[in-house]
Amino acid sequence: MQLRPSTSFLPGPGIPGLVSVIIPTWNRADIIGETIASVLAQTYRDLEVVIVDDGSVDATREVVASYPDARIQYVHQENGGLSSARNAALDRVRGEFIAFLDSDDIWHPWKLAAQVELFRRHPEVGMSWTDMSTFARDQQVIVERYLRSYYGAYSDVNIEQVCTRAGTLADISTDAPAELSGCPYYTGNIFREMLAGNLVHPPTAVMRRERLRLAGGFQPEVTLGGADDYHFFLRVTEQGPVGFIDAPAILYRVHDGSITRMNTIEEARGDLRVLMHWLPKVWPPMSESFTRARLAGAHGWIGASELYAGNHRSATPHLWQSLRLKLSQPFIAALLLVSLLPSGAVPRIRAAKHAVLRMAKPATVLRLATATLPGSYTIYRLYAILQPELAE
Repeated sequence: MQLRPSTSFLPGPGIPGLVSVIIPTWNRADIIGETIASVLAQTYRDLEVVIVDDGSVDATREVVASYPDARIQYVHQENGGLSSARNAALDRVRGEFIAFLDSDDIWHPWKLAAQVELFRRHPEVGMSWTDMSTFARDQQVIVERYLRSYYGAYSDVNIEQVCTRAGTLADISTDAPAELSGCPYYTGNIFREMLAGNLVHPPTAVMRRERLRLAGGFQPEVTLGGADDYHFFLRVTEQGPVGFIDAPAILYRVHDGSITRMNTIEEARGDLRVLMHWLPKVWPPMSESFTRARLAGAHGWIGASELYAGNHRSATPHLWQSLRLKLSQPFIAALLLVSLLPSGAVPRIRAAKHAVLRMAKPATVLRLATATLPGSYTIYRLYAILQPELAE
């Protein structure tokens, strides 16, 4: 499904060496200053910053204005969502390279220099991305390596096996901390592996302008409000080789406003839409076993999300479809049983759980199980053991 370059999207080669940094934002006046400062602190100096304010009603404009750097462009638009803001920025960027950064995250100073050097050494690579760490405040790291935890597809995809080790961070960066100098970087093609799920966190990614011209911008009309990033990076990786620096180059902020959409119903539904869009187009086709397992996972994700939100009727058909595609899923089977219970049953099961935890005698446990609902304790144990947080 290779695409021809568009004459209107990202025209021309861009300014050689210039990195265009895209920062979409919405009502983050309290923290966007740290994000901007981390870009201006990059050891790679040839950059521009395009900040698209997606309808903020706080002091975002004033905070941006407090950074009087000629490399910063500020654009305000009516609220249209994240993809709309990123596309608006893509219409304005001038660089040979394009990078994404969320307005609550922070880059380490060596990030851009390392990725630009990777591109210089590997002209076939059209995108590079990195690992990331988490923090809550004062840039104190909570989890040093978070990418493989954040994106579940890494449980099925081993970058070390899919790609070729091309060197270490020390080969492409003189600024990175000494303790990271031995971290490897890889190059290769990951498009088919991406069908297992997204592997790229946008604020870690830098792309060549020519690669983005081939892939196109964000397409929320395909995903309908969820999995926009996943669909975008599938198109980017479809166009050729990429590079991965296996070292954390950004700090991902953990706060109330950063709760990922990956845990929402919309994102789960978007994941299924992306699969239905891509699987018929892939050649050679993915194996039947992969396709069934992947679709089972997608339906299971929607079903679990609907159930967690209390939408039992909406959850049931997706959980059933997941089991129909892949029978050996005890967790999904347990969720399906829960979804079929009467609406008042789940609170009673939760009450049973807390009572059971205070009791040790098996006979008491059996009496409690039969006194609440027939088989309810068995259902609860399947449900709670396999996914405790959903049973709280």
